[in-house]
Amino acid sequence: METVEARLARARAALAGVQYRVGTTRDRWEAPTLPLAPVLDRVLPQGLRRGQVVSVIGSTSLMLALASAASAEGSWTAVVGMPSLGVVAAARRGLDLTRLALVPHPGAQAAAAAGACIDGMDVVILGPRLALSDADRRRLASRARERGTVIVAEGPWSGAHATLTAVASRWHGLGAGDGRLRGRDLEVRVEGRASGPARLVSLRLDAEASVRREAGVPEPLRALGGAA
Repeated sequence: METVEARLARARAALAGVQYRVGTTRDRWEAPTLPLAPVLDRVLPQGLRRGQVVSVIGSTSLMLALASAASAEGSWTAVVGMPSLGVVAAARRGLDLTRLALVPHPGAQAAAAAGACIDGMDVVILGPRLALSDADRRRLASRARERGTVIVAEGPWSGAHATLTAVASRWHGLGAGDGRLRGRDLEVRVEGRASGPARLVSLRLDAEASVRREAGVPEPLRALGGAA
């Protein structure tokens, strides 16, 4: 039976092969920041800086939105430990499915799986119930700094460069018994060493369609995502 170490080595080798074929090796990733959707400029005025950890509490939509512009412009994204997240939801938030890796059930190998993704991806999104100790988190943060990867973690993360907490939300688009959900207003508390004094920021996450077109998401997925 193949060992866990052998499977991880094989996964890393496969990832390196993909990077080589599509021209996304680390020596080409020189910009200190990744693209960020304009609506999020007030949340992270210094941008989505490589090597940092961003903690997000209370909003999966916000987590995905943080990665959307980078994904649309060619960055690779991995989502680890979020089994309820499907490709439709990812596409609706603007992630390019051709550069998206989903690791829904890493189990006891969560730290190793996250580390392998950090080695090869621009943005790694981590779910809230991963089996990660405090030491694991410190090692992953250090690895992200070395590799120039952004970690977007759901839930509290000690030492995060920025913590974004959704303190209030309101969906809009529904009428008096008709219509459909078209967007979400969020009030976000922003705090952390990379974001200055704690402050509240109001956001409207309702630009999914235009982001999806720019990202080249296939039309059937756009239509299905828009009807959700």
